[in-house]
Amino acid sequence: MAFQSSQLNDDFAWLPPFTHSQPTLADELRAHFAMHRPYFNDIIKLNEPAPHTSLALHQWAQPAALTSLLACYSDHIYRNQPQLVREGKPLKSLWAQWYLGLLVPPLVMALITQPRALDIDPQHIHVEFHETGRAATFWLDVQEDKMATTMSLTQRLEKLLIKGLMPVVDALEKSGEISGKLIWSNTGYLLNWFFGELRELLDESTIAELRHACFFEKKLQDGQDNPLYRTVILREGLLVRRTCCQRYKLPDVQRCGDCTLK
Repeated sequence: MAFQSSQLNDDFAWLPPFTHSQPTLADELRAHFAMHRPYFNDIIKLNEPAPHTSLALHQWAQPAALTSLLACYSDHIYRNQPQLVREGKPLKSLWAQWYLGLLVPPLVMALITQPRALDIDPQHIHVEFHETGRAATFWLDVQEDKMATTMSLTQRLEKLLIKGLMPVVDALEKSGEISGKLIWSNTGYLLNWFFGELRELLDESTIAELRHACFFEKKLQDGQDNPLYRTVILREGLLVRRTCCQRYKLPDVQRCGDCTLK
């Protein structure tokens, strides 16, 4: 028996030590999305191989690539009204609403409802475009932004604006026909709506603090102008968008339910 016990101990000595597998940030976000917004996992692919047809910002923002995408989207929008003069401003406004409307809510949820902060640098994000030319699905190379993890929720949101969204807005503005202010106006409306969607995860005081920082502070904490300032305003006790998104000018596109032109 002593020999057998000794031999058993020798056998176990060759085995690697027991380890406890820790969930990755991608695993945590995927589970969080599945619990609170399951469709996010259809829009945002976390640490999955991106298709070769997907593009990073520095690729789709190239003039030739962006022109091709917008031409394709224009053909789709005007497919039933080919005789109409095509308007670039509302077309790009709606194209941007697709892009940011799909991407921003998952990124915001990841940044302000989780202990560890997601790195939202555009180099970690690839997008696959729909056959009509607008954004369809995003692939994220999930990494923790350890500096952002130590920041307040307001600071995390500010980093999203500066590092994640400003490059997108700048690329579209440089393409012509549209002002960055219009894209930021649409984005402010989107953010204000999504803050309301987060009431199950954040208390009212936290949401109020985030709204104040986004929409009622002229400057960001780093001193530059806040692009979301007064993109929504208080009217009859409700925060509403200040300017029209212009989509009403496009054929066969439904007008917003709370259009400012009503």
